[in-house]
Amino acid sequence: MEMNTVQVVLVAVVVVLIHVFNVLLLRSRSLRAKLHRQGIHGPSPHFYFGNIPEMKTLLLQVQSAPITQVKDKDDHDSLSHKWPFTLFPHIQKWISQYGPIYLFSSGTIQWLMVSDIEMVKEIIMYTSLNLGKPSYLSKDMGPLLGQGILTSSGPIWAHQRKIIAPELYLDKVKVSVFYPTLLKRNGMLHWP
Repeated sequence: MEMNTVQVVLVAVVVVLIHVFNVLLLRSRSLRAKLHRQGIHGPSPHFYFGNIPEMKTLLLQVQSAPITQVKDKDDHDSLSHKWPFTLFPHIQKWISQYGPIYLFSSGTIQWLMVSDIEMVKEIIMYTSLNLGKPSYLSKDMGPLLGQGILTSSGPIWAHQRKIIAPELYLDKVKVSVFYPTLLKRNGMLHWP
């Protein structure tokens, strides 16, 4: 009886180890190999942490660098549109190194980064509404975020996007970003 129990436990441990090996290593390597054959490259990941250590290193380098303020032609402080590269310096580095379409990893999750505007437009126009939000957004974060545009897919997402789209037109975004700056310049806005 004891020998059968030991064999069952041993088989269960082997099955769990094979599953973990498949999830951590084989699945991500096969996906990366398929994309590599299609010409999509990216930084090589650590088998468990992915590219997170490199992302952290680059972020610390940017945070330790001195801050430079941008001045416009009237010698006023101006908004810089390069803030995404301050928050996510790995994006700028990897775009220059691998091109506008590359693959990176955060843990065991593989991410395909597409920064080419025309490719993004094509993806949005010619794919279904179920583009594939991760299931953890709706399952785990559902009680916190609800069925908003961040967590929903399909017809719910399309309806919400249609509602907020007019607010994201370029002229409205410029007004909302630059209006406080204009009021401050003219002395009409007082910050506490």
